[in-house]
Amino acid sequence: MGSHFNTIIIGAGISGLSSAYFLSKKNKDFLIFESSKYLGGTIKSKKIKNFICEIGPNTVLMNNDSVKKIIKENGLLNKVLYPDEKKNKNRYVLVNNNLTKIPTSFYEFLFSKILSLKSKISLLFESFASRHTKNVTVADFIKKRFGNEFHDNIIEPFLTGIYAGDTSKMSARHCLKLLWSLEQNYGSVTMGLFKEKFKKPSSFNFPNGLGELITTLSVNLKEEIRLNTSVIKISKHGDLYKIKTNDNRTYTCKNVISTVPAFTLSKILFDRKLSLELKNIDYSPIDVFHFGLKKKNIRDKVNGFGLLTKKNDKKSFLGILFNSSIFNQLAPKGFELFTVLVGGQRNRNLCKLEPKLLQEIILNELNQLINHSGPVYMSNHYRWKKGIPQYNLKYDYIEDHIKSFLDKNTNFYINSNFYRGISVSDCISKSEFISKKINRN
Repeated sequence: MGSHFNTIIIGAGISGLSSAYFLSKKNKDFLIFESSKYLGGTIKSKKIKNFICEIGPNTVLMNNDSVKKIIKENGLLNKVLYPDEKKNKNRYVLVNNNLTKIPTSFYEFLFSKILSLKSKISLLFESFASRHTKNVTVADFIKKRFGNEFHDNIIEPFLTGIYAGDTSKMSARHCLKLLWSLEQNYGSVTMGLFKEKFKKPSSFNFPNGLGELITTLSVNLKEEIRLNTSVIKISKHGDLYKIKTNDNRTYTCKNVISTVPAFTLSKILFDRKLSLELKNIDYSPIDVFHFGLKKKNIRDKVNGFGLLTKKNDKKSFLGILFNSSIFNQLAPKGFELFTVLVGGQRNRNLCKLEPKLLQEIILNELNQLINHSGPVYMSNHYRWKKGIPQYNLKYDYIEDHIKSFLDKNTNFYINSNFYRGISVSDCISKSEFISKKINRN
């Protein structure tokens, strides 16, 4: 038999570690179980030949107080890398196989080749479109309010870059939170944007990658972390929860914070009905490639955040991040670092190919785009068989089941990227919210 704790946290990714950090401020006793031998979950920073490669998220948004707090209180403010402001605004799509900047101002928009004149004019009539009375797909929402071209050439590639999803299935209410709320509140997205002032938050990284955040958070939590320890069963007994681990120990606790993926939680949860629903959450596969190339061998210099592809571009990759363009500290002098994302709902079969073969295909396309010739100085590959959870239209039904379960089982909390936001900043914000509730008890 094990011991009793106030709180048991399942998973030592950013959600688990940030939850533990906020709990520790009130000296709440807790224990963290992590099934692997590594901390960080999807945040994996790898240094290869002095290139800083991100296997998972490449940046974090400084878009809420919880993120600001955790950075400041852990002494990381002086280490934060902000992107080159001018280059960060340069985000591209392909037009006739040429990198074309997505407009960021009214003047750029007028002269952009991304949309036809007809489509540009049609945008002026967005405010006349009727408000949605029920949730719809992202594709239906955007096409109704802004037209097909705006969806196909801007929104679809943009959201594919975030969710690796299919806009004809994705939930507008969940994946277009801002646009959905503006439409619901003002009857028009355009009118809402005009009346409300939004400041675009900065993204950031660290000199040694986002792994620095994981390392810093874990330093003071070593005593509370159990690596190589899987939770194999969660049961409920009265007001307490029992946690059984793979080393045949059983722990009791008042509070449970689950930060594991839906497919993992479904296997260990005591509620059969919710377990079955969690199995229905689809995860997009993602292959991540990193390439370190000599600048002198690149004829078409990159100058921006990255490139997103459209369906009709018929490219094998979803997008390319120009990492060293906006964070020059991530590559050695004289080199460029590129991260290429492959797969998702659009090309999920590519994630079944043999990695060497897939790398050849991707590298050939990258070489053509940036006019690169010469050897690859550094390459790296990682395959996420289940990468990004999909907030599809049917997710509304699943979410209702999650809410119902949490209402019935007080002191059980879900803080994972399949529930209420996929981003790192979302997870940190949820961590503080949950920890505040526990600390009040």
